[in-house]
Amino acid sequence: MARTSPFRIACAILLLAAPALAQRQLQPPRPNRLGWPEVFEPTRLLHLGLTMAPADWLTVQTDTSFSIEVPGWFALSGEAPILVSVRRKSCDALNAGTGFQKVSLKIDVNEYVAGQEWHDLKKLSLENGDDEDVVTEGLAWALHRMATAPEGYSYEAGLANWATLTINGVYTGVYVNAEQRDKRFLENRGMWIDNLTWLYKLGDIYSDVLKAGTGDSLTYLTLCYDPFQRPSGGCSTPPPPAFESEVRALIDLQGMLTLGAVNALVSHPDSLFSKGKNIHFADFAFGSKRLYFPWDLDSVMNNLSWDIYNPGKHYADHLLGAPAIRAEYRQVFTDLLDGPLAEPGIHAFLDAVEPILTPWLELDPNNRIGTGAAIGGHFQAKKTWLGQRIPIVRAQIASG
Repeated sequence: MARTSPFRIACAILLLAAPALAQRQLQPPRPNRLGWPEVFEPTRLLHLGLTMAPADWLTVQTDTSFSIEVPGWFALSGEAPILVSVRRKSCDALNAGTGFQKVSLKIDVNEYVAGQEWHDLKKLSLENGDDEDVVTEGLAWALHRMATAPEGYSYEAGLANWATLTINGVYTGVYVNAEQRDKRFLENRGMWIDNLTWLYKLGDIYSDVLKAGTGDSLTYLTLCYDPFQRPSGGCSTPPPPAFESEVRALIDLQGMLTLGAVNALVSHPDSLFSKGKNIHFADFAFGSKRLYFPWDLDSVMNNLSWDIYNPGKHYADHLLGAPAIRAEYRQVFTDLLDGPLAEPGIHAFLDAVEPILTPWLELDPNNRIGTGAAIGGHFQAKKTWLGQRIPIVRAQIASG
């Protein structure tokens, strides 16, 4: 009996799965259900609560290993609590509050209860705004969301909004609720097929970690050279024409350049092009190119003169050193600034969220902004910074 090749089997699986994936992606919004993506609507401020043993809460606040998980009861305001695990994330603690530290938190919804979900999610990542502040960090996330447009990402690169958090009856402040990159992240986008999808995290230079999937993808094994992986004798970077051809064949280049452009706009010093870190990427067995997703946007909007080409950085030098890719980067950047990232649209977004966030920022002793007029001044300062930054970026684009 003749054997069917693995390639043909995989293609058949994809053909069978395609209608289901398309149906998932084309589902209309569900107005009466707070699921994905509604739970990340930027103008929806979530009010969250956690209850745990006081000793466990102290453990979380003081855990410098960022690895200790404790049980807690977690709920959106008005809903019944569910049992979750809680641990501290690797961000600095903010200490202006009386009797507690404001720390970034990872909430794992199905750690103790198998199969449990929370509004179509299995994990939450609550960021305390330690490097700058939660308004600035949330705005950076919003800019990536705005860049999901014909001029930028052809896929939803990541969602985020803001949340208040009360722990054991004590209001601990406003957090950025950034969508966790995990298997569910891809499932919610209709992008996951078992054994044919891989999700990697690049937390630091050359430190990629497989977060979901089995083995390594063919794309990962092919891109075994600098800048994608640590250089080795057995896999050297191809010469420029071959390098560009392979990158275009294997990577959604417009999406990757969009990620680089948005991060460059907000002068992100710890991103893919600037440091080769703080992103996730997804690979697929057949038919889809690698997709890049932003992560860790807490240290942004603090350098007006930031060079959008990031000279001397290995990702930027390899990719933007290829003339055709560099030209495409300039065009993507220009199209974004002329379209979804035009200054009036960003101002309108800030005007929409300012009255929603202000009362809760006022009560947050760790907002890193201040109180009263300082809050309104901070929103205006974001507009002013971008108003100064955009002409600088346009000049850099024009200079080549």
